[in-house]
Amino acid sequence: MIRFLSYILPVVVAFSLVACRQSTAERRISNGRADSLLLHRVRQRIEDKKRLEELRTELMSSELGRSIAHYKPIIKKYAKRYGFDWRLIAAQIVQESGFQTKARSHVGARGLMQLMPYTAREISQELDIEYIMKNPRENITAGIYHLHKQYRLFSDAPFADRTKLALASYNAGAGRVFDAQDIARYFKLQTNRWINVRPYLAMLKKSDWQLHLQVWPEGRPRHGYFYGYKETINYVESIWATYIDYCKIM
Repeated sequence: MIRFLSYILPVVVAFSLVACRQSTAERRISNGRADSLLLHRVRQRIEDKKRLEELRTELMSSELGRSIAHYKPIIKKYAKRYGFDWRLIAAQIVQESGFQTKARSHVGARGLMQLMPYTAREISQELDIEYIMKNPRENITAGIYHLHKQYRLFSDAPFADRTKLALASYNAGAGRVFDAQDIARYFKLQTNRWINVRPYLAMLKKSDWQLHLQVWPEGRPRHGYFYGYKETINYVESIWATYIDYCKIM
């Protein structure tokens, strides 16, 4: 037994030393990775802070910044009335018209909130305001109200998703969003999450007919084919990104 131990003990000791060295080396590598990750995060925060400070300076000294300040009271008033952060509405107006009061799209949308004539007529009756397409303040009032109507359509969604779905509905029409939700539902995904609905806006084209046959009895989207999905997705993502920045600088 003693002779056996005399043979095995050095092996055990050697193995323990190797294992100890390996463990130490692994800890050093692990600590090095942690330090590198921490350094990367610190640098990223510094870069983000620098970018936001530059954005704040640029915005406050620009015509856009002056326009936001000019219309801020009316935006805040109606944003509060309909339960929105005023900075979200400011971000939406930036995307819609760049705060150009006479902005007009190729399809006829007009004003700061780029409302279509038929939408303006409908809201005019509901709110009893007359000059939505000509008066910037009435255009803002009507636009916020219209966004609120879209927001109410997605009451079961979490705040961020609900807002993004409402923005998509504002841009493309609620029917497009409902159709994309139908496809998400077909694939057994939660239909109240923007990340689930977004990709299916791109599957409402006529060329997606094979999928449509599986989703709808009539073999086509309930609200017609849709080809403006890139614009709508970019619209939502751009507004949300600007809104997040505005929350940090205003």
